[in-house]
Amino acid sequence: MKMYSKKMQYVIKSVPTDDKQALEDLLNEMSSEGWDLYTMHELEGESSIDFNCIFVRERQEEDSTDLDDIVNITSFKYRMEKMLAAPTSPYESCKEIQLKISNQKERIKRIKSQLESDNLSINDKNRLNTQMSDELRLLDNLKQALVNEISPEAMYSTIKEEKFTICLSEEILDLVSMDNKDNLLAQTVKIRQDLTEKLGYVIPHIHFHNSDSLNQNEFSIKIHDVEVFRGLAFSDYVAYYKDELKGYNIGNDDIVAVDNLTGKKLVWIKQDKVKDFWYQGMSAVQYMGKVIETISIKEVSDIMDYNDVNKYVEIVLENNSFLIDNIIPDFITASDLKYLLTCLIRERVSIKNIIYLFEKINDYANEPTKGDLLDKVRLAFSKLILKDLAKNGELKVIEFDELTLDKVSGFFENEEDGENIIRIDANDVRAIAGRINRLAKNKKIDNPILAVPIDLRHLCFVTLSEFVPNITVLAYEELVSDCNVKFIGKV
Repeated sequence: MKMYSKKMQYVIKSVPTDDKQALEDLLNEMSSEGWDLYTMHELEGESSIDFNCIFVRERQEEDSTDLDDIVNITSFKYRMEKMLAAPTSPYESCKEIQLKISNQKERIKRIKSQLESDNLSINDKNRLNTQMSDELRLLDNLKQALVNEISPEAMYSTIKEEKFTICLSEEILDLVSMDNKDNLLAQTVKIRQDLTEKLGYVIPHIHFHNSDSLNQNEFSIKIHDVEVFRGLAFSDYVAYYKDELKGYNIGNDDIVAVDNLTGKKLVWIKQDKVKDFWYQGMSAVQYMGKVIETISIKEVSDIMDYNDVNKYVEIVLENNSFLIDNIIPDFITASDLKYLLTCLIRERVSIKNIIYLFEKINDYANEPTKGDLLDKVRLAFSKLILKDLAKNGELKVIEFDELTLDKVSGFFENEEDGENIIRIDANDVRAIAGRINRLAKNKKIDNPILAVPIDLRHLCFVTLSEFVPNITVLAYEELVSDCNVKFIGKV
């Protein structure tokens, strides 16, 4: 019996467990034809116990790839592992080996009993002695397998994780298929390229898995195995924000869902219905790509690790080692540097000019706190920040009124020892965010920009960005540029 996946070819063969020669012949035959043993199990039949062997090899007409560590969705392998694979739990494997040892001892006991018979011929005794020798050797192998299984050293190989994972329900598995011109693998390469060019931020490998725990058409994103986003996507549909579809009557075959990034309603329309639409929507792959890019930036503090930070340090070392030797670790630690880089990326400030960034860090390395260092570096980058935000040379900015400013300032409390204690009322933050969203909607602004005093800037961004996803928070001191700053309202 042969079965096929897109990349691999499988075949299943059976031989009796007590026919050692038949098993040996089968293994040699399959090996000579280029087959590898995928898995082997004992299965109890009606009259005997058989070895059920699954062999695998690459399909001869296709090229092989090394994507298994990234895309773990080969449908045949996935189902076969569920049905036939050996127990993956060390506990279950240990129990299975113990049972085999017990059964093996019973076989040896029966052979020993036969050998003790007085009516054996010389040939029968030789045959039983040979069989006894084989069974004892198999018992030794099982005992060694048990020793290996119970060894604590084996546990260390299981201590690993995937930093960035996307889980897909069965309905949208085709989105990662390389047979599709528009697929998620290519989209993630585009996202990585775009973020590198725009922000100097290189996202890690993204691993794809199918998941039985997701509902229909759902996908989820996990960072270090913690789910940070869950949403819906529909193959062969195009997504539009509902407020973009003016004059369109939603049909029975359209799907209305909520975009968990923005909280807005999305309308998914079949591809063959949107050919004449003047407004271009998003395919399922494009929508998921937008989510991946946003989550990559939002969760950068968990995604970027010290190996990543070290790569930036190595780039600077190659160009100007003084910039590193002068500040690390005497004036700034690896932790401080990671904090600075991730805070800039989180607010979409490019670190691509990494050497200039380290020059500014050197200039301000004596700042008392990493928060102060962040403020000074941002001031040095203010022209670049405003250049990316201004549209047609104009920057539309929202401010706090006096009452709101007093409320936000009250989030800080100075203790007698000089330490700042931050106490934030979630209801106050939601109310402020709601007023910003309403003003932005009235002014038809998708990405509101808020200006606040420099000592409140980072706190305001961290708290408000949870409720106003596309907000940018600037310090008044950063509004020094050739662009025309226009204050459009107060909240």
